[in-house]
Amino acid sequence: MGAVRQADNGFDLDRVLAVALSLAEEFGWDQLRLSEVAEVAGVPLASLAARFPDTNAIADAWFARALDAVWSTPPELLADPDPAVRLERVMWRWFEALAPHRRLTGTMLASKLWPSHPHHWVPMVFSLSRLVHAFLDVARVPGRGAERALQEIGGTLLTLQTLAVWLRDDSPGQEHARAVLRRSLALGGALLGRLGPTLSRIG
Repeated sequence: MGAVRQADNGFDLDRVLAVALSLAEEFGWDQLRLSEVAEVAGVPLASLAARFPDTNAIADAWFARALDAVWSTPPELLADPDPAVRLERVMWRWFEALAPHRRLTGTMLASKLWPSHPHHWVPMVFSLSRLVHAFLDVARVPGRGAERALQEIGGTLLTLQTLAVWLRDDSPGQEHARAVLRRSLALGGALLGRLGPTLSRIG
C-alpha cells in the first residue's frame, strides 16, 4: 500500500483497519465494537470515533482500500491491446484486494442492505457508480456518449454478477468467479462490437 496512511489525529489508519478486520473475523461483524478496536489498536476511543463513527465507516475504509488497488493497477497489466483483457485485469484487482476477507466482505455488504439501514442504500449506489467509472477509466476502455452509457450499465451489472459468484466461490483464488467475469466480458464486447456503429451515431 506504500506509505502508511495517517488520520488527521495522527494514528495509523492501516493498523486500525487491520485490527478491526481481525476482531471481526474472530467474533463476527455484528459483534464488532469501536471500544474494543481502540483498546487493541492502542488508540484513544475519541480519536478512533472521530475517524470511524461506526462500523459502517470501517467497512467503507475497507472498500476504499480496494478502490485504491484499482487506481494503482501496474502498467504491465494494462499493456494488452484488447480493452476486454485490460478491463478484466483491472476489475480483478478489486476482487483480489478484498479476497483476504472475502466472507467478511459479504457480511459487510449484507449489513449495509439491512431493511433497518436505508441510510446506507443511496451511498452504496454512488459508490458502485464510482467503482465502475474507475474500472473503465483505469482500463482505458474507449467509448463516449451512448456507447459509454451502455458500458457503464453493463459494467455495473457485470460487477454485481461477478460479486455474487465470487462471494460463494471456494475454488483456489476464486478462479471460477474470474472465469465467469472473463466470459461475460467476451460476450459483452461482442455485443458492443455489433452495436458500435449505431451507438456512435446516437452519441
